Amino acid sequence: MRKLLLCGFLAFTTGLSLAQVSPRGGNTLAAPRSTTSPAPKQEQPSSGRSPEHTAPDPPPFIRPTPPYRPERVHVDSPARPQGTPRAPYEGAGARPTVEAAEPYRPGRPQAPAVAIQWLSLPEALERSQAEKRKILVTVYTDWCGWCKQLETTTLTNAEVAKYLNDKYYAVRFNAESSEEIVFNHKTYGSKRSGSRSYHELAIELLNGRLSFPTLVFLDESHNLIQAIPGYKEPEQLFVILNYFGSDSHKTTPWDVYERTFNSKQRH
Repeated sequence: MRKLLLCGFLAFTTGLSLAQVSPRGGNTLAAPRSTTSPAPKQEQPSSGRSPEHTAPDPPPFIRPTPPYRPERVHVDSPARPQGTPRAPYEGAGARPTVEAAEPYRPGRPQAPAVAIQWLSLPEALERSQAEKRKILVTVYTDWCGWCKQLETTTLTNAEVAKYLNDKYYAVRFNAESSEEIVFNHKTYGSKRSGSRSYHELAIELLNGRLSFPTLVFLDESHNLIQAIPGYKEPEQLFVILNYFGSDSHKTTPWDVYERTFNSKQRH
């Protein structure tokens, strides 16, 4: 009896298992559904065109490092240590490291190495009584431009000044002066001539030809040697001074003396 019951139970269990595996009607069981999510569908490209590819994202911008610039180092001062901070600029309260240059201030013009020892005509006449010398009278006016040129260039020449001081008494005489002067026992004063007044002695020394500047040469006895009008360069006046100073005018024509003198100067 027990065997019969056991066999019936086994048969029932077997039939129940077969009923779960095979469905009714003999159809095969479908495969169990996967728990994973399905792969995404790829869109089919349109006819005749390839799918578009999107450009990759650009890399992030990185600011370039500035090139290395070595710091300037002055030769006369040691290099600043790396850890020393720079001095603030002038606006931050610090004084500038470079001082402003002083403005140019021209100095006073230097006097020539040799200056002419000028005298008035009365002084020259008085000195010539004690020491005989020729007298050079430079006749000028205040408004004469060439007179100023003669004084600032020719008469400041060192050779001219030295020779004048050694051989002559030098006189500056204003032709428009009103001072009375006694010359060779005669008194001279101012005299009206046209729109201006000129000194009578200037008129006599220039023989009435009032041209300025004029160089008047007087001998040791105060007699007129020659009056030479016009501006002269230092080289020209130096030859003239030697011509009269050496008394060569008494024996040698001027053109011969000038040619000989210049030839010696060149050699």
